[in-house]
Amino acid sequence: MSRAAFPDKLKTQMARTLPMIDSNLRSHANTSRRSLVKASGLDDNQVQAALRLAYESRGGSVPSPVYRSPTAGKMYDSESLLRTLALWCGMWAYVIAD
Repeated sequence: MSRAAFPDKLKTQMARTLPMIDSNLRSHANTSRRSLVKASGLDDNQVQAALRLAYESRGGSVPSPVYRSPTAGKMYDSESLLRTLALWCGMWAYVIAD
């Protein structure tokens, strides 16, 4: 895979996580890094790269995890994660459906 195609692959794979993040948001739960890895099919380093690209595209940096769970690992705020990934992936239905 070329360097140019790598961000597109990450966008495609991370778009697969949006329904799971939306479900977590509706149930007022945070989203774990482990569930992002499982839902996207990417490894941990690729998920970190995708989060970095998504947050940097909006002019920020990847936020620190909300907390670290002993069983689930790093936990991220579902609302911020959903909005940022949806904008980055171009999935406007998740951005507009507030």
